[in-house]
Amino acid sequence: MARSRNLRLVMLALALLGVATALAVGWREGRRHERADGERTVVFASTRAHDAHLAAAEAVRLYTAGQFAPACERFSHAAADEPTSEPRRQDVVRCFEGWGWHVLREGRPDEAALLFSRGLAETPDDPALLKGLGLAAVHSGRPHEALGPLERAVRAEPDPDVRLLLAHLHDHRDDPAKAITHLRAVLEREPSHEAARKLLAKVERERRAEAGFQRDVTPRFVVKYAAAGDREARRAIIAHLETAAERVGRLLGYTPQQRTTVVLYEHDEFRDVTRAHSWASGLFDGKIRLPVGPTLPPARELERLVVHEYAHAAIHDLSRGRAPRWLHEGLAQVLEGTASDPMLQVPGGLTLAGVEALAGESDPLRARAGYDIALWVVRDLLDRGGIEALRELLSRLGAGESVAEAMPRVYGLRLTELESQWRRVLGG
Repeated sequence: MARSRNLRLVMLALALLGVATALAVGWREGRRHERADGERTVVFASTRAHDAHLAAAEAVRLYTAGQFAPACERFSHAAADEPTSEPRRQDVVRCFEGWGWHVLREGRPDEAALLFSRGLAETPDDPALLKGLGLAAVHSGRPHEALGPLERAVRAEPDPDVRLLLAHLHDHRDDPAKAITHLRAVLEREPSHEAARKLLAKVERERRAEAGFQRDVTPRFVVKYAAAGDREARRAIIAHLETAAERVGRLLGYTPQQRTTVVLYEHDEFRDVTRAHSWASGLFDGKIRLPVGPTLPPARELERLVVHEYAHAAIHDLSRGRAPRWLHEGLAQVLEGTASDPMLQVPGGLTLAGVEALAGESDPLRARAGYDIALWVVRDLLDRGGIEALRELLSRLGAGESVAEAMPRVYGLRLTELESQWRRVLGG
């Protein structure tokens, strides 16, 4: 939510202030108090309205200056002085909304949730506050708590962005019917909405491929598979998943708040559903997707694959989905136990942006080069600060910092300085 939202909130407060002031003209009996000489003096409501006007004007000034706490306090005082004024009450609500968005942008979603809830105490069905509360839950790593507020928000006010988010949440919860309902609603209003169109095609491909799939549920996983699949192979994969969860959880200090969905496909189904590059042997896109042939690979190879994909799930959660590909792939390889190449050389100007692009290439040789460099970079970061520093990096990314902002705070060097050192070592 950008600065323009805050500006709109200020303008709304000013407009409401003007309306409230115009309506507050008039004489009526208000509070009374006794004078020392016993003479009774009337304090008229116009004085009360005047006090409310001054409090609200001061609140707008504080809000504009970004001083949200005293601004909301002043708005609350103004509303208390005119308890029947709907505009005054709306000033309070909009102040807590603006404060909530500000705090959420600063990476404090739990605090933002409290602020949105404070506004909802006044107007329980306000769509902007409900949207804020839902987004705060997502950013806090509790997406299951976002569904209720966001569903109420779109019932009150159709919003394609909220519907798209709900579609993603329902898709990750393995509820394609609800995801499709929201996506079709978006496309009914905006037929050219590209993100909704792509997600709808993906969800429908999955539903067709997974028709008739069965599932096994463990404390950590929901594993989906074709009824005709090999039972022993499935048991082996589940055992590897549980081992991976223990290993990755211990190293990264990661405890998931909900089960991870794992889908086992035949190879052709895997390619059709995921549209992954030909060299991909697994995928994480909110769910772990694995191709399983008639014969499982050797145990060590299967273990590495499962750890790698589960590592993506952990990195995604810890960084709130903000970790770049090079960090994902480098750290996933570290966690699966891959050693970096001590003879690795990278001619040319190495940058993390370049590594990011290489690792996503469709050409297997170029992608392999990107993975090798990503692994080397993450190993170097581990040498500099250990696993604790990497955890902090993920946490800072999850709080909304960019890689360039987080690197000097974690490693004491600017990103450009790190890249320069890496170029010297790798021969650039």
